[in-house]
Amino acid sequence: MLARDPSPVARQEARDDSNCRWAAAPPPIGRRQPSSRRKAAATDSATADLVDWLAENPDTIERIQTVGDVLTGPVIEELDKRFGGSKPREARRRLADHFWCDLLATLAEAIEKFSKTMDQIPEYVTTAIMQSRKTDRRSPLLEPLVGLAVRTAWEPIKSMIQATGIEDLQRTCRILAVLICPAPENHKAVQDGALLPLAKEGMLEISRERLEQVFPAEWVHRLREGLGGA
Repeated sequence: MLARDPSPVARQEARDDSNCRWAAAPPPIGRRQPSSRRKAAATDSATADLVDWLAENPDTIERIQTVGDVLTGPVIEELDKRFGGSKPREARRRLADHFWCDLLATLAEAIEKFSKTMDQIPEYVTTAIMQSRKTDRRSPLLEPLVGLAVRTAWEPIKSMIQATGIEDLQRTCRILAVLICPAPENHKAVQDGALLPLAKEGMLEISRERLEQVFPAEWVHRLREGLGGA
């Protein structure tokens, strides 16, 4: 909605809010880890950059809407039918625990990894999501449920590759993953699979600097390596 608004006022207000949150969350003293508020403010700054970029690239907004419609339409319908049982709302609530952003970020990585062997992507994505959720100690999900969601989402998304190209589709999935993630600062799959490549691609320097202050040194090294040491 912000990106589609022809007026920049609301976008600037969102950026001002993120700047205020950053200023209100002081840097850690000594060897302490950055606070969760400071991490959230850094990712909010990055999100503001993405929204501004989308405002200048309306074609990508439409692609993001298309992918979002796939998730909220046929994917949810299939999951409700097979796994909703008598309490579909409860099943949906469990999926709200970083599942959708997991799916998008991992799909973006898989598209690059398997660009020549597309049929392997659903199996790879399903396995990767199951492993990452276990590592991050997120609420457990049945593997058949994850597999069904991935396969149902993948078919229409795969058809977009011929129309938009692999790079545009990856960018679409990555941006949507960041925008819908409830807390990118606490979600490693989104940090590595979406935020990092987007930061390399064209995020404002101030946002990159803030991310570097709150994320681990190894993550920062990968970011700077992708920027050619800039």
